[in-house]
Amino acid sequence: MAPLWLSHDIVVKALQSLRSHPWLSLGIVINALLFVPGAYMAASAINIAREQEFSSESVTIAAVFFALPVFCIAVSFAAWRSAARRQSSAHLALLLLSPLAYAVFLTVLLVNY
Repeated sequence: MAPLWLSHDIVVKALQSLRSHPWLSLGIVINALLFVPGAYMAASAINIAREQEFSSESVTIAAVFFALPVFCIAVSFAAWRSAARRQSSAHLALLLLSPLAYAVFLTVLLVNY
């Protein structure tokens, strides 16, 4: 017996959801592309925190950078669930582009400090 998440109906419904919402497909691709540099920045921030002997400032910065890859994954799943509940395309677009806004915030944080 196949697991519930591999059920044929669930897979077909998920693929139809991707086709019917172009924002969903585009947003998931953008979040997947943001995940890679976000994970690299998070790993680097954790290494810096380790070198600083886990001072409170370095741990705070590491947590801020660690949030981006987690945010990318969580938002993608939330958007997929939102599409299944037939939310509007504008809602999906704003939800899926929020990690991009957070990445811009992190870039400004890096450049200015």
